[in-house]
Amino acid sequence: MLIVIFFAASLQARVIDYVDVFVGTEGDHGQLYPGAAVPFGLVKLSPDTSEAGHAGYDYSCKKVKGFSHTRLGGVGCSGAGGSVRIKPSLGKKAIHTIDKSTEKAAPGFYSMAFENGIKADLTVSYRVGFHRYTFPASKQDICIQIDPSQSYAGNIESRWDKIAPDTIAGFSKGKNVCGHGFYKLYFAVKFDQSFEKIERSGESLWCIFAPASKNKDAVIKAKVGISPVSIDKAVMECSSELPGWNFEAARENAEQIWEEKLSKIEISDVSGELEEFRDLFYTCLYRSYLLPHNVTSSDGFYRPAGKEETLRNKVNQDVSFEYYSGWSSWDDYRKYSLISLLEPDIARDIALSALEMFTGGGIPAWADGYWPSPSVRNEFMNTIILDAFQKELVEDKLKKAYAGIVSSIDGNEQVEKPYQYYIAMRIAEILGEKDDAEMFRDKALSYKKYWAESQVDGEGNLRGFFTPEGRSVPKESVNKVDAHFYEGSLWHYRFFIPHDIQGLASLRGSREELADDLEYYFNTWQHMALNEPPLAYPFLFNYLGRPYQTQYWSRLYITDTVMSRYHNHGKFGRPVIRKVYEKKPAGWLKTMDDDTGAMSSHFVLSALGLYPVCMGEPYYVIGSPLFPKMILHLKNGDLIIKAENASLSNKYIQSISWNGKKLSKTWLSYQQIKDGGNLDMLMSDIPNMEWGSDNSAAPPSLSE
Repeated sequence: MLIVIFFAASLQARVIDYVDVFVGTEGDHGQLYPGAAVPFGLVKLSPDTSEAGHAGYDYSCKKVKGFSHTRLGGVGCSGAGGSVRIKPSLGKKAIHTIDKSTEKAAPGFYSMAFENGIKADLTVSYRVGFHRYTFPASKQDICIQIDPSQSYAGNIESRWDKIAPDTIAGFSKGKNVCGHGFYKLYFAVKFDQSFEKIERSGESLWCIFAPASKNKDAVIKAKVGISPVSIDKAVMECSSELPGWNFEAARENAEQIWEEKLSKIEISDVSGELEEFRDLFYTCLYRSYLLPHNVTSSDGFYRPAGKEETLRNKVNQDVSFEYYSGWSSWDDYRKYSLISLLEPDIARDIALSALEMFTGGGIPAWADGYWPSPSVRNEFMNTIILDAFQKELVEDKLKKAYAGIVSSIDGNEQVEKPYQYYIAMRIAEILGEKDDAEMFRDKALSYKKYWAESQVDGEGNLRGFFTPEGRSVPKESVNKVDAHFYEGSLWHYRFFIPHDIQGLASLRGSREELADDLEYYFNTWQHMALNEPPLAYPFLFNYLGRPYQTQYWSRLYITDTVMSRYHNHGKFGRPVIRKVYEKKPAGWLKTMDDDTGAMSSHFVLSALGLYPVCMGEPYYVIGSPLFPKMILHLKNGDLIIKAENASLSNKYIQSISWNGKKLSKTWLSYQQIKDGGNLDMLMSDIPNMEWGSDNSAAPPSLSE
C-alpha cells in the first residue's frame, strides 16, 4: 500500500496538460488557432476552416479547406499567413467536414478526423510541419492537394515544381496584415513514398497515391519545410531538423520543448476555485511564447527585413545568434518584459534583430516592403530595445541603430510620441548624447501642450483631457471611440503617460484629483479591457498613493465579471457583462483580439503581480498575485513569490517583504529580481490603505 501511495504521489501532471489551445478560437473572441507550434517557431501548422478568422480557424465551423503552415495569432483585418495549404482527400474535393468529437490538440500537436474517415495528425519543429494522414482500408482515389497560392491577406505570387518522385517545392509570396507589404517563403513538401502522378489544378496540384489495401489503412506522411532563404534550405530542413519518419518522436520532441519553457513558472497550492485560472495562466503563457518567429535557417542563414535580396549568416553577429521577425509591437510591446525576464538569451537576440533593422535607417510603422515572415506593425519597438539594454542583455550595436530608432518614432502627437521621445531620451543618455537627451526630454514633456484643462467629461464634470489641439471639444464626443484617437476615446488615452504619471498629476492639480479621476474611470466602466492602450491603467494607482485600488482592479479584470461598454471602434449596442478571460473557445471578450500574445501576456503579468507599466524601464509595478505560491525559475536563480492566503476574495496586500526585509516601495527593479529572491506577502479580503500610500513609495516618474 505504501508503494502504491508513493507512486501515485510521484505522478505529477505535466505543465503542458494545463494548456487549452482551443481557448480564444471561436468567432471574434481572440482570433486564435489550435494548431501545432513550438516556441517562436516559424511554422504554425493549423486547420483552415471555411469560416476563417484572422488566423484561418473558427472553432464553431466544421468545414475544413486544409492545413496551412503560417499565421499570426489574433491580429487585425484578415490576418496574414496561410502559406502552403495541404489537404488530404478521397477524390479531388474542395472541402471536408470535421467530426468534431475527434478534434484534439495540445502544445505541439493537433489531431482530428473527417466524416469521410480520413484522420489527420500534425506536429512540428521550428521550420518543419509534419503531417500524418490515415486513409481507411479499401479506399480508392487517395490524393493530397498542395496549394501554395493561399494567403489570408491576399496572394501576390506562387510557384511549384516536382523536384523528385516524392517531393514538390516552390515559393509563396503573400501580403502582410491589412495589405501592408509582403513576405516570401520557400517550401518543400516531401512524402514518405512516391506519388503515382500529379495533376495541376489552377495554381495548386493534386498528388495521387496508390489505393489502400482491403485489410489495412493507408498511412501517408509528409514533411513540409518552410524557409525565408531558398528552396534548397526548405528541402534541407525536412531532413536536418526532422530526420526520419517517426511521427511520435517528433511530437514528443515538440512537447518536451514546451514543457521546458512553460515549467519556468511553477504554480503550487492551487485551490479548487483557482484551478481554472491556473489553466488560463499556462494557456496565456503558451500564447506569449509564439511570436516573433525565428526566421534563421538551421544552418545559420537569414534574409533581413526590408532587404529581400540580402542573405546573411548569423556568424557575422554571433555563433549563437538567431534572427527574429514577425512583429506586432504596437500591440504586444509589454510582452517583451516578460520574455526578457524568463528568456534573457532569446530577448537578447530579439533586441539584436530589432537593432539590425534600425541600423539601415528608419523602419515603417506598418510592415510595408519585404519581411521574411508574416508581420503587422512596429511602433514602440524602441521600448523593446531599451528594455534589453537596461537589463544588460545587449551591450553594443546601439550607436549604429540610433538614427534609425529616432527617425522611426510614430504615433499620435498627444501621448504616444511623448512616450517614445522619453525612450529616445533614455537611449541618448546611454550613448552619452547629452544635447539629444535634453532635446528629447523636452519632447517627452510635450504632452502638456495637448492638455485641455477646461475639458469636461461626457457627463459634464470638469476634469481635463488630452485633445487633438489642446482645446475643448464637445462633451458628446468625449466617450466616442475613434472620434479623436485611434481605437479609443479621450478616456482611453487620458492616462497614457507611462513615463510621467507625476507630471500628469500636476497637470490635473494633484495626485489625489488624478486618483479620483482614475477611480471614476473604473467605477463608471469606461475601461476598455479588450484593447492595448489602457491595459496598464489598473496599475497606475501605485503612482498615486492608492495601491489597494491597483490590487482590486488588476485582479478584477482577470478573474471576475465586469461590464464592457466599448469595443475597438465604438460602443457595444448593449454592454457586455462577463469575464474578460474564460477557459472556453469563446474565451476572450467579444471583439478582443489576442494580438500576437498582447492580451495573453497581460493576463500572465497581472497574475504574477509584476507589471511593466513603463515598458523600457527595468522595473515592475506590484499588483496582486493570483496564486499563493509561484516560482519563476530564472537563468541565475529562483524568484519565489509567496502570497499567503491568496484567493479570489483575498486580493489585498496586508504586508510585504523582499528577502526578509519590509518593502515600502510599490515596485521592484529588474536588478533586484533577476538573480532570484523571495517576495513574501500576506493577503486579505480587506484593503490596507496605508501600505504604499506615501509619495516615496511610488514608482519612478520623469517629473518627481
